[in-house]
Amino acid sequence: MVQGSPVPRAVVIGAGVAGLAAAAALAAEGWRVVVLEKEDAVGGRCRTVREGDYLFDTGAQHFHDSYDDTLNTAIRAGLGETFRVPHEPKGIYHDGRLSTFVPRELNPSRALPWGALGMEGFAGVGAVAPTLMAHYRSYNIRFPHWWSEGDDITAARFLARRSTARYRRNIADPAALYTMGAGIEEISAAAFMVALRYTFGDRTGAFTGGMGSLPEALARKAKVITGMVATEVVREGRKAAGVRAVPASGGRARTYKGDVVICALPAEVVPAVVGRLGRAAEDVAAAVDYAPAIVVNLALSRSSAAPGGPLMIARGEDIAAAWACQSTSKAAEYAPAGGAVATVVFSGAEVPALIDRQDGTIIDAASAACSKLFGTAPRKPRHARVDRHPLAFPVVSPGHAARVRTLFSAGSGVGNLLLAGDWTTSPTVEGAVSSGLQAAGRALAQQAR
Repeated sequence: MVQGSPVPRAVVIGAGVAGLAAAAALAAEGWRVVVLEKEDAVGGRCRTVREGDYLFDTGAQHFHDSYDDTLNTAIRAGLGETFRVPHEPKGIYHDGRLSTFVPRELNPSRALPWGALGMEGFAGVGAVAPTLMAHYRSYNIRFPHWWSEGDDITAARFLARRSTARYRRNIADPAALYTMGAGIEEISAAAFMVALRYTFGDRTGAFTGGMGSLPEALARKAKVITGMVATEVVREGRKAAGVRAVPASGGRARTYKGDVVICALPAEVVPAVVGRLGRAAEDVAAAVDYAPAIVVNLALSRSSAAPGGPLMIARGEDIAAAWACQSTSKAAEYAPAGGAVATVVFSGAEVPALIDRQDGTIIDAASAACSKLFGTAPRKPRHARVDRHPLAFPVVSPGHAARVRTLFSAGSGVGNLLLAGDWTTSPTVEGAVSSGLQAAGRALAQQAR
């Protein structure tokens, strides 16, 4: 601890959900916490903006209902009464049509997208399901260090002899892109098993005030300074002792002292701010690749009778997007009466060619996707917004679980420095929240010694 400090102090770099979850957990234990965020708002890739009477989620679109860490964090932040889980079908668009399903539906005819599977694809279910069910509890999105099977090969290789081309095209790849932001050729077989559970076993929901309600509520639990760019982790000997930062708008640098520093930045950015890490942590951070994504929100004056989704898109369809949803899959408060928000997410191979295009071109592609998926798309939406995320998803490639286990046991390699963020767990909101809570838990344990 810093000598003379009456209470333990922490400095958190990054006000995304990982950093804010860590900050709120420490503040609840009486710590004095300062969170430094370079942007002018909190949330990172989990942010909500208002456009007229509509709410647009600019990054993450849903929470999933079977992950207690995230739900309990929201409840502690005062959001329990605002969480909604609509009974909306999900779906897969394939062969020019939509096959829907409802996770955990008791009626077998509605539990899976049978039309997308077909008799040919059904064989893939029989081949893959035993592996999933045998390790179902291990394939948890929050704990990749539990993924004991399938971490050493790609999902594509795992599926090559166990499934048909139809299963890979209509089921496997859409689920991988929806959950992990990358296709079966890139993610591990273990990550694919997690994607199946996340897609077909979990229901989705959101808060009445948007996905950004969670980071905004967590930010009220600690001192958050926006518009402040962390430039260096200050060290005393072999230990982190604070963070040096400068205002994004210019001005004098300032050093924020702390007994613990939690860095909740993307792996690609960490070395420039933190400096040298331990060998194990450096190897893990260097191995992380990111998949980009684009999120387009369209304000519709009239809602569609089509399922709210998420609706995933099979490979080979004449739609550039990976998946889409309507606000009916979230909460009624997203749009005025009679209206809706349609959100289209582009991820996978099409994004690099699209990400630098003009907003109008991307909005046209999103509107075309809405027309096929939801049966309606205005030529000129009442409001439209394009958000580009170059570092959207840390790719869960083969070896990810082993790397996470190494990082979990070895730590950052720098005293009093803890790492958090979805790259240390999984590329989901739930993974980011869990990483922040894990970092806070380690800080508390360290302070208790």
